[in-house]
This record gives sequence, structure tokens and C-alpha cells, in this order.
Amino acid sequence: MADPAGNADRPGYSFTPGPPPEASRYLTNKGLRPAFSFRDVEPEEHAVAFTVAKAMQLDVLTGIREEVQRALDQGLPLATFQKTLRPRLEALGWWGKEAMVDPATGKTRRVQLGSPRRLRTIYEANIRSARAAGQWERIQRTKRALPYLLYQLGPSIDHREEHLMKAGLILPVDHPFWATWFPPNGWGCKCWVRQITRFEAEDLGVDDDAPPTPMRAVKNRRTGESRQIPLGIDPGWDRNPGALRLQAMEQLLNDKLDAADPAIARAALRDIATSWRAERVLKGEAPGAVPVAMLPREVAGAVGMAKRVVSMTSSYGQKFIDKERGVGTHTLLTLSAALDGGMLLLERGKQSDSLIVISAEETPWIFALKLLPAAGEIWVRTMHRLKPAKLKRLLADPAVSVLRK
Repeated sequence: MADPAGNADRPGYSFTPGPPPEASRYLTNKGLRPAFSFRDVEPEEHAVAFTVAKAMQLDVLTGIREEVQRALDQGLPLATFQKTLRPRLEALGWWGKEAMVDPATGKTRRVQLGSPRRLRTIYEANIRSARAAGQWERIQRTKRALPYLLYQLGPSIDHREEHLMKAGLILPVDHPFWATWFPPNGWGCKCWVRQITRFEAEDLGVDDDAPPTPMRAVKNRRTGESRQIPLGIDPGWDRNPGALRLQAMEQLLNDKLDAADPAIARAALRDIATSWRAERVLKGEAPGAVPVAMLPREVAGAVGMAKRVVSMTSSYGQKFIDKERGVGTHTLLTLSAALDGGMLLLERGKQSDSLIVISAEETPWIFALKLLPAAGEIWVRTMHRLKPAKLKRLLADPAVSVLRK
């Protein structure tokens, strides 16, 4: 029987895998960062923060982020995104041109809020960045089997000259070139990379190195600072979003935590605690340590810690999984929640003290954090489900004091 819809060549089944989970998580874990200008937010913040120029109200920024997330997760086209988001923004009064005070200067300016063109820019920039970050995460996981990247042009009619020069370039995954030139490389850039095997790379011809790219000085009119970026890349697009995400998270948590915006710090924390790196460290598959939580400021003061970052090592991570079923990166999010609202005990030890953290769930988790004030370090030492008898012993121990019930 003929197909009345004319789809006789289509199979009688379909696969709907949804969006790449890494791309969805990249966007989901971003915090909200209201900003008057795109230039007010540094690339390091863009890696962990969702921001839209002139979206100064949280309800507006939340609405835009929700629709971008829905478009990514459901694979919605631009037209559907615009049709859904426009009435939300109009209802919030964020549409057309309006007078707005620039917080940097205190002056009132007439600025463009929502418009069809702006919605296109928001859609394309965020979807492409999320997919690029997700792809980079997959590249890092599979680089043993597919150790090279091939730079390819997108479907645009006109290409930037510098992008044309990169077409067909083949370099190892970990070559420094990809820290800057991992696409998209500008507003509207549709370039992409394909991950390939060593055999294909050698067959096509591996490049000895990346071709030299002239640099240009770009001054941020908002801050007065100048930066050198490659010619052919737009300001703000000169960083690999996936690689920068991990770098930015660790930097924010380790070096800039006290100065960081709390929402950005929390977003960075969620992102790294559920990242592929944290998962590999937890399973003992990657060496080293990874920051997974942070002490609230008042708790750090109570236990005498100037530094607030909590880290986990691969050696301990494997022990956690061997000892307790159900341990995963989601358990690290439970630790963060328990630090904010769970029971806290301080256990005095001969060599070092421990902060005992107990979650508020019906079947709670217990975490022991080793405190090393002199070194400025906090390590996850224990992570398992709590038995009632264990809690009774802790509360009866004279070396243990209650910091928060």
C-alpha cells in the first residue's frame, strides 16, 4: 500500500535521543549574571554564567534562559523559540526600545531590548556555545581512539578570510591551537570540527603546526582594558567554551571564590561536581584532585579555615564507590546542600580536625571533611550512608561538638 504522505522511503521507526547530555548540562548548570553590556562579563564568567545584554532583571533573564534550555533540549527551531519567548518578554516589558540607566556611568540611555534580531542572536550564540562545550567534553573522553581534530567550514555563503585559511587543518586534540580556535569563533560563525582517528589524520595529512595568525589589540570600552586576540575571532569568542569551563570553575573555586559573585560560584560548583572530570576522579580513573564543594563563610570561620574549597582525590573516590552503593557525582551535590542546611559536627583529632556533615534526607548521607588550616586545604575523607547507631556514637563522643543541628 502506498504511503499517502509520500514517505515510503522512511523507516517505520525513529530514534529520538534528545540533545547531547553534555551540552544540556553545560547550559543547565550556568548561573544567572545580569549585565548591561556583553562586555561587562569576562570570557571566564561566560563559561559558567548565563547573561544577556540589557537583561538586568532576574525574571527576564530567567525567562530567556528557560526558553533557550527548552530549545536545546527539544531541538526547537529558531522560529518556535521566537514565537514562544516573545510574548513572555512583552509581558515583562522587555521589548522594543526603552530608556535604561547604565550602571557603569549612571547615565540614562535609550537601548534596544527584545527584538526578532536579538532573539536570533541569543538563540544562535547560546545553542552553539553549549553544543561546542558538550562536544569538547566528548572529545576529551574519546581522544585515545580519536586523537585528532579537523577544522571545517560551515554552510555560510561568505566566510571570514582567517577561517578559510584554517579549513582542512588537522592537529592533535591537545594542541594549544584549539584553546583559542575551537569554533564557533565569532558572532554567526558556523565553522565546526570533526574528531578523527590517527589513521584518517595521517591519510589526509597531519599539519606540523597551526598557521600563524596575526593578533590585534581590542579595547573593552566598558572597562578600559586592552587584550590581544587573533585576527578573525570576535572579542569574547577567543576561548574554547568547554576547556574554559573547567579552567574557570577551578579558578573561581580555588583562587577567586571570595571575590566571585555567589550565584556564579554556585553555578561553577554544580558544574564541576557533575562534570566528566569529577566522575573520573570519583571512579579512580583520573589522577589528582578536583574541587567539589565549598564551606559557607560562617562555617569556615567556626572551624578556623581561611580557605573554603573542599576537594576530593581519586584515591579516596574509588574507596567511596567500593564501600557504598549509589555513590556518584550526584552525591557531591548532596554534600553541597548539606553544608548549607544539614547537621554539622566538629570532631577534634590528634593530628587534624574533621568537619562531619550530615544531610537532611530521610536516609541521610554522612561526609567527613579533613581540615588542614596551615595548608589551606579541606579534603573529603568519608562519604557513605549514615546508620542511626553511628550518629549516637558521634553525639556521645567528648571529642565531638555540635556546630549546627
